[in-house]
Amino acid sequence: MAEEKKAVKRHASRNPVLARGIGRYSRSVMFTRRALYKRKTKAPETKIEKKLKEKIPATVTKTVGGDKNGGTRVVKLRKMPRYYPTEDVARKLLSHGKKPFSQHKRKLRASITPGTVLILLTGRHRGKRVVFLKQLASGLLLVTGKNVYTSKVHVMIMNEGINKEKCYTKLAE
Repeated sequence: MAEEKKAVKRHASRNPVLARGIGRYSRSVMFTRRALYKRKTKAPETKIEKKLKEKIPATVTKTVGGDKNGGTRVVKLRKMPRYYPTEDVARKLLSHGKKPFSQHKRKLRASITPGTVLILLTGRHRGKRVVFLKQLASGLLLVTGKNVYTSKVHVMIMNEGINKEKCYTKLAE
């Protein structure tokens, strides 16, 4: 008997995607579909939970000099703050080295050089051919109509993803 290879079953989600980020079923329905009510929900211990289990002592006994002072005092290790702000100050969350959009590196496709003819894909000028002039510091592209009278596209700023560049040669200067 020849051994037959089993067909490898590809992973498929139990919740089919309708649009990006939107699933077919709600959270409660998926809870039932995945049978989470049957499973134990104990997650593995985190580092924080382990530290809490170790239980650092909150107080320390210190010896005090003097005849009528009792000899020892119980002192808190973590004292309460003396100052409380009247309003809570909103703090930014740590983003693990992620830069804000203004500090992102601006990278332009190598084939797009000044003078290249592009076709706009979205916006009111979609389908129009434009000439690429330069890329601005914000990452947007500065373009102008090839012939302002025919294409009705004046000097404008657009996003790199809004254009399509195909087989058009660089315009002669």
